[in-house]
Amino acid sequence: MRIVIKISGEALKGENGLSDTAIEKICSGIKELKEHNELILVVGGGNFWRGRNKLNINSVTSDYIGMLATVMNSLAISSYLNEQGIVSCAYSAFDVTGIIEKAEPYEVEKDLKEGKVVVFGGGLGIPNLSTDMTTVSKAIEYKADLILMSKNIDAIYDKDPKLEGAKKIKEISHEELLNMSLKQGIDSLMVLDLEALTSLAKHKIPLYVYNSNKINNIKDVFDNKEGTKVVTKEFI
Repeated sequence: MRIVIKISGEALKGENGLSDTAIEKICSGIKELKEHNELILVVGGGNFWRGRNKLNINSVTSDYIGMLATVMNSLAISSYLNEQGIVSCAYSAFDVTGIIEKAEPYEVEKDLKEGKVVVFGGGLGIPNLSTDMTTVSKAIEYKADLILMSKNIDAIYDKDPKLEGAKKIKEISHEELLNMSLKQGIDSLMVLDLEALTSLAKHKIPLYVYNSNKINNIKDVFDNKEGTKVVTKEFI
């Protein structure tokens, strides 16, 4: 099975931007999954930079800074995996000469077939597109069987989880999630942004949403003991 895993920057957050403990926990789950799967990681940058930072910087420049933050995280995770004996390659949506190469689909496919973990930074290299959209796009491009979406909430809820009476959903279809998100509106606390969710619903790639900091074992996510499963048909 080919799996795309989205790792939020918030899940890596530590006192100086990165937490060794958080990276170790995430890499432990990756090691477990790698035994029987081909893995692609898409990394966020929220531990270093958020678009909502209250600075006098225009939104496009802010997005480029965020892309660079994801590159830093991708290099850190790839390095950590290699140090643990898990062969990994980091790529970006753009060249950073001497530091990280731009992703080329042929090379990525070759790495995956050789059993390497591929880590993507740099988003899609385009402003105004989220890491969620990058994750779904990579899953489509590389024909993934499943997406694991690590977020800073533990599951999908029937409404904004900050509101009283919000109920956790264990399983939902792509269409139901899209309709629910549209009903809530673009300003609600949705799990995925509408662009990513629309693309996901169109291609019907199975998705698990969970919080990596609140699980002890990635198997609990697959067993639907933690998080939410988004699926249109049975696949396991």
